[in-house]
Amino acid sequence: LYTSIFDLSDEVTKQSNSERAACVLLELLDRAVRRRVAQAPIPSSNATKGASVAVLFSGGIDSVVLAALSNTHVPKNQPIDLINVSFHVGSSGVRSGPQSPDRLAAKLSYLEMKRRWPERDWRFIAVDVPYEEVLKNEKHILRIISPLDSTMDFNIATAFWFAGLGQGRIMGRGEIEETVPSHSNKSVMKGGLDEPLLRFANKNGESKQAFCKKSNVQRQCVRMGCTRSAPPDGCIFGACRFCCGKLQGPISSFLGKAARLCPEHNDNNTGAARKIRLRSEVTQERSGAMSSESYTAISFDIRSRAKILLSGVGADEQMAGYGRHRSTFERSGYPALQSELRMEIKRLWTRNLGRDDRCLSDHGKETRFPFLDEDVVTFLEKIPLELKCDMSLPAGEGDKLILRRVARMIGVNECSSLVKRAIQFGSRIARVSDKSRFGSQRQATGQAKHRTLISSGND
Repeated sequence: LYTSIFDLSDEVTKQSNSERAACVLLELLDRAVRRRVAQAPIPSSNATKGASVAVLFSGGIDSVVLAALSNTHVPKNQPIDLINVSFHVGSSGVRSGPQSPDRLAAKLSYLEMKRRWPERDWRFIAVDVPYEEVLKNEKHILRIISPLDSTMDFNIATAFWFAGLGQGRIMGRGEIEETVPSHSNKSVMKGGLDEPLLRFANKNGESKQAFCKKSNVQRQCVRMGCTRSAPPDGCIFGACRFCCGKLQGPISSFLGKAARLCPEHNDNNTGAARKIRLRSEVTQERSGAMSSESYTAISFDIRSRAKILLSGVGADEQMAGYGRHRSTFERSGYPALQSELRMEIKRLWTRNLGRDDRCLSDHGKETRFPFLDEDVVTFLEKIPLELKCDMSLPAGEGDKLILRRVARMIGVNECSSLVKRAIQFGSRIARVSDKSRFGSQRQATGQAKHRTLISSGND
């Protein structure tokens, strides 16, 4: 299959083969996810609505693709938990404090997925961890990851351990929309430390902003004879509100109920409708009559009981997703990059998987890695490196090129140009931990031995 499809002897066929490669990868990943979520055990606890599958959700392309594919195979009456972890100093001010890069990326991707698949109950579980909690569990985490003892291993393990715990709060769609700032708020965009929270691929020599406002440019409704304006984006028909309803009429008649297909005109979370619904749900909450349908408006404490956790580990190592891969290419070209990727795959089981699996299974969860499915690994091993990545393109575009094509095929575009951040940096655990132990994040090299801040007394 692989050799017959991907013959690159003629440069003219390169673009065609790139698209074919992405199609095959999409099919293989879809099968890999199906194998790992089918027949997932439903928690017996009545504290949740029966989520059987959770995704370790950074908002990056790996986790978003896994979440999107799991939507096809998880029963429609079950929610899917999207677990996002973020660390901060202090036990208060979580909501008003600076956002971590992964939290912001996850919010943007979550909103896109809600628009793309509104029928699915996506539960955004925000795990906000004060550094005091890290210190309380430090000895236990060190024991789990032993004999690994570097500060990088501890930071990554800590992020996975708290993500696996899944203890947080469900953020409602209304809160998420209100806390995703516009790009005009430079103090938020800079993260308070003169660095962008999110970085996207550079195109045409200009940096794509981390936050984008909707265009104010109006266009005419597509329905013949209508002179009203249509929203600049969002409506699936490109029509005004009145004509959008008319165009959905035949579909509603066929279904026997209101189709409500348009994310712009039928979204109850926009405009006056959302404000009215928010007031109604707050009233219900105060009267003690809050129903399970109110997830979009409020947030509350919860612990995910999903036994199956999907992780994107393996995607970066196979498709050149890390910044060090670009550095290797710039120094020595594709042959050196190919050698490094093969080396990383060979050591992945001892370098990453043992540590990560022990941290996540410590909470009675089973982690599954669709990107390490045998068919996926075999396929990515066989196709040319140039189909997996194109280092002549900027960061956020050329790295993991094939996976970015897959994301666009699925219909998730928000993450498809997002520049990779490793979990220890995206969740901010490296910042808060390294600063307390080494004085600054710059002083803590990846392989530096972890400096414990706890006493060596009895457990």
